[in-house]
Amino acid sequence: MKQFTGLFFVFIFILSSIAESDDSNLITELCKHCDDPKLCLSSIQDRPESGEFAATNNQIEIIAISAASANASSTSAYIKEMLSRENLEPAIEATLEDCQKNYQDAVEQLDDSISAMLANAHADIDVWMHAAISAIESCSDDLKSRAGNAVELFQRNEIFLKLCKNALLINKMLT
Repeated sequence: MKQFTGLFFVFIFILSSIAESDDSNLITELCKHCDDPKLCLSSIQDRPESGEFAATNNQIEIIAISAASANASSTSAYIKEMLSRENLEPAIEATLEDCQKNYQDAVEQLDDSISAMLANAHADIDVWMHAAISAIESCSDDLKSRAGNAVELFQRNEIFLKLCKNALLINKMLT
């Protein structure tokens, strides 16, 4: 009986490894088409839910959008911390306040994208994702024209934009 139980667990382990490999292969294949394949792969595979959750196309898309949303939330917290500093120049403070609002909007738009995904409304995902991208492009434009030396925030914007574009591409490829 012990031998049968041991073989049973080995069989279950092999099956779960094969299923995980199939999911990983799909994610790898999807990410090959992105502008930054390494960022795409790491943003999906590093999410805690990706191992057990990425069993369907919709779930992979949700993970990609969630990665962008987590990034936006982190950047929003970073901006809030920057705004708490004393002696900010008025132009920088105004830019940071605008960017803070844009990131809050982007998080809401990404949440709307996930809701659209759950309702299989893929065209709506495209609309909400483009709205989030537009909000952060506006922040980047403001940084270029008004804020001067906000290099880290500019870099964070670039990563966010890549994550959103990855999620958009994955949505288009899977629909």
